Amino acid sequence: MKFDDFLFTYLGEMGKYQKIQFLLVCLPTIVVSMHALSWTFASVDTPYRCRLPTDLPENEPYYTPLLNFTKCTNDADGNVPISEYGKPGITCHYDRCQLPNNRTCAKHIFDHSKVEYTAVQRWEITCDRSWIKATIQAAYYVGQMAGSMTFGVLGDRIGRKKVFFLAILIQITCAYLIAFAPYWWLYAIARAGTGFSHPGIFVIAVVIGMELVGPQYRKLASVITGLFFALGQVFLGIEAFFITNYQILHIVIASPALLFLSYWWLVPESARWLVSQKRFKEADEVLQKAAKVNGAVLPENWWEQLDDSTTTTTSEGGAARKLTGADLFKTPELRKRTLVVFFLWPVISMVYYGMAMKANVLGGDIYINFIFAAFVEIPALFIVYLLIDRIGRRYILAGGLFIAGACLLINWIMGDNVQLWMAITQMAVTKGSITGVYAAVYTYSPELFPTVIRNTAMGFCSTIARVGAIAASYISMWIAEQFGKVFMIIPFGIMAVSAAILTIVFLPETMGKPLPESIEEIEEGSSYRSSHEMQPLSNSTEETA
Repeated sequence: MKFDDFLFTYLGEMGKYQKIQFLLVCLPTIVVSMHALSWTFASVDTPYRCRLPTDLPENEPYYTPLLNFTKCTNDADGNVPISEYGKPGITCHYDRCQLPNNRTCAKHIFDHSKVEYTAVQRWEITCDRSWIKATIQAAYYVGQMAGSMTFGVLGDRIGRKKVFFLAILIQITCAYLIAFAPYWWLYAIARAGTGFSHPGIFVIAVVIGMELVGPQYRKLASVITGLFFALGQVFLGIEAFFITNYQILHIVIASPALLFLSYWWLVPESARWLVSQKRFKEADEVLQKAAKVNGAVLPENWWEQLDDSTTTTTSEGGAARKLTGADLFKTPELRKRTLVVFFLWPVISMVYYGMAMKANVLGGDIYINFIFAAFVEIPALFIVYLLIDRIGRRYILAGGLFIAGACLLINWIMGDNVQLWMAITQMAVTKGSITGVYAAVYTYSPELFPTVIRNTAMGFCSTIARVGAIAASYISMWIAEQFGKVFMIIPFGIMAVSAAILTIVFLPETMGKPLPESIEEIEEGSSYRSSHEMQPLSNSTEETA
């Protein structure tokens, strides 16, 4: 008997125990989501101006009498240059980066009418130092990339629970260091640490949960996990709206994670992993507790009923050759799929995180846009859940990319005079579409690669996606702020539409098809036999773990 058959025969596919455990492991993803995008509000764009020679040190307000000038001209008479910021109703505006006569200013006065204290103010991340803002956010994704490679291996070697708890400890430590870091570079290192913990909490938590539920619930489990991640963004936006001191905001975000230290006693090791390691006594302790909660009874020495695992062999009977990333490019059909998928992942990641980091790029208020766009992710995920088995993965992926790209390009065509309701609508549609695409690509990509190299391919996908997130950090937090939104929405829009076209033209539909087992199956086209064996979304997180 296979372990799946045994587990769900006696415990059921989604009993009370599974529901409790799945809820417990989903809760930390809320905090993970908040950490991922907290820099958006810790460094929120706040009006600032050069500190004038007449300003009193540290005490001068942002709005001041303009040296009795009623009209400003950028001339040699000492008049204040015109800039985009200033007091409403006054035609003379302070410049952000230069004093009169083109003198560079080293200190700035910030507008505190809406935001109390930001990291930008603390470390003068202004003007020619604005690259620091993007670098700090990029550090998070560099850490996440390293965490993906590290925790994926550790999860299989030392167990899901130990990795999960270790990641929580790293997150808590780095999160409090972020709040009190005295230097921006130390803040960036701590951000990289929280990013490093991200896959150790998010991916491993989902694996723990999914390894206890039956096949028919796994696709719902993936959607619910995404829902908790979206809720984290909603909570972040609400907290940031009311807490405008970045240090206090970080403490509020970090503190709930202290409750997860109790998981050492509440969340057991994955019984499936223990069985794979032939640690049957420990697995029995976990499953006996589960059976008690579910009102079930397990047979004695149940592990004796399980099939022995076998070693994959070749058709000639010898041990199978260990495939590497190079094998993804050796045959024509697999090479074509690999190149397209390796383009899709960074584009999707770039658009998703870029729109989250700069939620007001299409117009409107960043707080309202951020919260509303996060809410939109929830119905988007359920739409994918309902449609992915009906219209197919390829059409959901291509359609979502095209809609997101089209919204961005239409906003550019409309110019700067976009009405508030239109800007919010375009942001919501863009974010909802790219969220659906993100959910679909986690299902679609594993189905495009054969079993013999699927985990390797998904590891590359996860890694290269971080490249897109790093690029989004610099484009949205540096280039767009320095040179205008056009330098963000045009490349995002064009690349999203290009990705949609490549998906339709070069990738096959996998709905209702069995998973390909070998590279030969893909090249011969035999993987496209009609079948109903697929369980969509069931492999999404397991393959990336």
